[in-house]
Amino acid sequence: MCTIYSPETKVSISIEATNKTIKTANITWVLTKEFTEQLKQIYDRNQNNYLDKRELEPIQQSLLDYIEEKNFLTHISYDKIIDKKNSNEIIVNKYKTYIKNSLLHFTYELKLDYDVVNDNALYINIDDDENYFILLLAKNAIKFNAPFEISKVQKRQSVVFYISGSVQNLEPEPEELTSKELVEVKKEETLLSNFSKKVKEYLVKIEQGDNLALLILLGISFVYGIIHALGPGHGKSLAFSYFVANKSSYIKAFWVSQLSAFIHIIGALILVVVSVFVLQSILNNFVNDSVEILTKVSAVLIILLAMYILYNKLKNKSCACSSCCSASENTNATWSVNKPVKTNSLKPRFMKQDLYFVLTAGLIPCPGTVVLFIYAFVLKTYFAVLLASIFISLGMGLVIFASSFLGVSVSKLSSRSHSITNFLEILAPVVMFILGILLFLNANII
Repeated sequence: MCTIYSPETKVSISIEATNKTIKTANITWVLTKEFTEQLKQIYDRNQNNYLDKRELEPIQQSLLDYIEEKNFLTHISYDKIIDKKNSNEIIVNKYKTYIKNSLLHFTYELKLDYDVVNDNALYINIDDDENYFILLLAKNAIKFNAPFEISKVQKRQSVVFYISGSVQNLEPEPEELTSKELVEVKKEETLLSNFSKKVKEYLVKIEQGDNLALLILLGISFVYGIIHALGPGHGKSLAFSYFVANKSSYIKAFWVSQLSAFIHIIGALILVVVSVFVLQSILNNFVNDSVEILTKVSAVLIILLAMYILYNKLKNKSCACSSCCSASENTNATWSVNKPVKTNSLKPRFMKQDLYFVLTAGLIPCPGTVVLFIYAFVLKTYFAVLLASIFISLGMGLVIFASSFLGVSVSKLSSRSHSITNFLEILAPVVMFILGILLFLNANII
């Protein structure tokens, strides 16, 4: 839960009171349809397209693991003066998680037992200070059922109920909610959501011993990796620029591309493992925050790599064109005939710069693999998920290699001309530098 985004959650409040006592407050959270569908993709193990009671249990427990120690994200003050710093004791009588109108609901009842005192103000604030949930009070769902007069001042995340005649001297400034009320909007399913549904379907079959389902899952994962990598980003432009700027072979380009894609999924595995075993829950914004941080780190590394390549080019001012290289080749011709150099084209020689590029290009985790590893811990299908993630990596690596192949080809073609070679070897790191800047500036929307 909450590993992809912080769900906007509408909150309703219903206060029950007698003429002497403010007894209880019933608070209900209603999460979005999109978020509910994400949970369904993960926890609907019987594939009936509905979260039943048993499937809701781990969702509720994951939620409680986070909110119980934070007083259910609820702050209450009841006195003549509103106290926004110190909350009254939060006592929860009962709670429940359920599905209604295809939306996930979580409701809890607070025990208040406050004496009705004229001119007192009951202040309730529902807020997650860590922004794992975006909690907003629903405009027309805040009620105070009492046999005495009250007045209400409502804002986005708080409400104040004033008892009896004290409201006559107030000048409330209610703040209208800027977000729309709950509506069910049917959106076109994204590639990731379609992939998630298929993955869960076949993982459940694999768990039941269906070997054919494993083969189908691997095929789906490979295709997803290709389609996913064809989207914006994913190091294609970076790979092209890198191999234009550096003389290389097609074999090396292939291995560098595959290693970059492999690092892409290793990052996703580390994030999910830390989230599950260190934070003891997948109900947090850890993955989302970490992806942004890693994206910025990757951007800085790209910038540094581009500056290093450009510095070496300007410092050495060497030419890689074929006409300039022919002299050195002729010098060593006799030696080469008498004592040929033994090379193995299938084992390319990696430089530190190549390994640095692999880490830089693959540092940002793959969202599809994040979903896969979450399924692994929920459905206990570790081996199948590991194989599927490898096939995602192979699909992504194939697309990245296509860009690398093109970069190597351009580099080889340009080597016939001194001026073109120099121009491209300077332009390529400049393009890499610009890509790093753009990646850093847009890290929060990756």
